[in-house]
Amino acid sequence: MKNNLFAGMEYFWRGLGMLSSPGLRLYVLLPILMNVIVIGAGSYFLLGWASDWQLPESSWFSWISWLVVPLVIVALALVSGYFFSALLLLFASPFFGLLAGELERRYGLEIEDEAIGKLVARTVTRELIKMKYYLPRYIGLLILSFIPLLYPVMPFVWFWFGSWVLALQYTDYTFDNQNVDFDNTRQQVGEQRWTAWGFGGLVSVLMMIPVFNAVVPPAAVIGATIWQMEKQNRRLLVDKRDGTAAIESS
Repeated sequence: MKNNLFAGMEYFWRGLGMLSSPGLRLYVLLPILMNVIVIGAGSYFLLGWASDWQLPESSWFSWISWLVVPLVIVALALVSGYFFSALLLLFASPFFGLLAGELERRYGLEIEDEAIGKLVARTVTRELIKMKYYLPRYIGLLILSFIPLLYPVMPFVWFWFGSWVLALQYTDYTFDNQNVDFDNTRQQVGEQRWTAWGFGGLVSVLMMIPVFNAVVPPAAVIGATIWQMEKQNRRLLVDKRDGTAAIESS
């Protein structure tokens, strides 16, 4: 199976193309509405915070300010995007779990129906487990972002790590539906790390586009589910071939 940046991007576009598919719309519309609210509140907060923030006025800093200022703006957009995405995913996780489950059924997977209370408890608990993984790392990056000498490189570090986290976030819904723990999720997604970076990197970029970013999360859930379902089906075919070969050789 392909493991490259473009393969990851392709899965997202395939997910985007399925947003209006019959049977999926119900699980797509409400998260989009929630995303609009979160993004609107986040943009208001970010603009207010950025207007009060100042870059160093040191003479040594002035000669690279032309480079640093745009990078700082990009870094602020990335940081706020990751933060508010995490907030959205926490509240929308039950709907995204249902969305992934509906798609999994189309691939022939048996997903049991759950009571609403049990579904909410399971998906929100899973989001907290994921936060336990990436929040300490985000905090570390945030601290490093206040060191002037690191200004030029931090946007790239944020983008690299954020792309990985977003790939984990959106692929985890199908793994959670299949009762796969988060450590195992990280291991399996890591088997195609370049695909993960391509997928998460495209999601990161598109989340910065006003209006369009409202449809990015549900499209990412669908795309990530397609990715993992095709990977599992391919692995199953390989296992069947190996089993047939073993029988024939005996």
